[in-house]
Amino acid sequence: MKSDFQDENAGLELLGQLVGINSVNPVFGGPGERELSEFVCGWLADRGIAYEVQEALPGRCNVVARIGPADKPTLLLEAHMDTVGVEGWAEGSPFELREEGERFYGRGSCDTKASLATFMLVLERFSRREEELAFGLAFAATVDEESEQEGAFCLAKKKEELGLSFAITGEPTCSDVIARHKGVGRYLLTTMGRAAHASTPELGENAIYKAARICQSLEALEEELKARPREREIERGTVSVGLVKGGIGFNVVPDSCQIDVDRRLGTSETADAARAELEAICRKEEGSQLKTFLERPPLRGETSADFVARLRTAARAADIEIGEREVPYMTNAVCYEAAGIPAVVFGPGDIAQAHKNDEFIERGQMLRSLRILESFLLGGSGR
Repeated sequence: MKSDFQDENAGLELLGQLVGINSVNPVFGGPGERELSEFVCGWLADRGIAYEVQEALPGRCNVVARIGPADKPTLLLEAHMDTVGVEGWAEGSPFELREEGERFYGRGSCDTKASLATFMLVLERFSRREEELAFGLAFAATVDEESEQEGAFCLAKKKEELGLSFAITGEPTCSDVIARHKGVGRYLLTTMGRAAHASTPELGENAIYKAARICQSLEALEEELKARPREREIERGTVSVGLVKGGIGFNVVPDSCQIDVDRRLGTSETADAARAELEAICRKEEGSQLKTFLERPPLRGETSADFVARLRTAARAADIEIGEREVPYMTNAVCYEAAGIPAVVFGPGDIAQAHKNDEFIERGQMLRSLRILESFLLGGSGR
């Protein structure tokens, strides 16, 4: 198949512009996506591509565009604009794409501004020749993936308006297709005690000791989860303590302590059952409470088998072989599957680089994804 994408110079140039805009999610102390959202809007306007903005959170807007036939199934290409924080960045500025050998370093270079740049270039290519599209094509740059995914859930409400038949969430998969991944529950577990002077600890009730016992129970639960029978690893749940904070100093018996708990849901698990196990542990310590911060289901892929097969066929038509994989992390794809849209995860870069202090993408990754998507949108026929 003869591709319009012969090199990735345009992709790397665009990626440099995207990385150059600080879009760190506010939960990591950043400014959010406003400036990047405005850049994407301007980029689309300069190319004559109609778009709309969709406010998902106050002052934080998705950017949405659609081209192509209205009477054909529509593919959504969605990538998030926000990134994690930059504290401890290894070398140079995290907001300047730095080339070193075959690698390009910068915050978001891999997760997931490379996907965003790729999808923007695909949209640009077909906006010039819409008659070649085998499908309708919707594009979205979304907010808040690195926190609560409010952008993707808001976008999924436009399913009927955009005529969405299937969706690709852009994440670094080395252009493999991910049709199944784990879900997640994030919980704030608080233990309550009674403050006292440290010279008379018997007059108080140490909330950190309670939290320590709960942590031991959570560690035991993790061992139990490892031992539970399963046919595939993707079915196994996990639990991990990510943060413990409590107390005010050496000489005060602490009256409260908070544990942040991450509970990954295997594809055979439900959030209700997983939460109930944590509640049972919590009840062992008087005065303890469990608060749900976030719950997202697994991506089960029960309706996406045909979609996966067609993507892999399109890749072969572009002389590229890609695999289908299952992964333990969680993505925006669950938001679309929950709305009844077959959804997969696909994009340039390697997830092993995501969130690291020397995040990078390798040369050739974007070009690979560009050619696969072009082939798919042409119907995989090699026209």
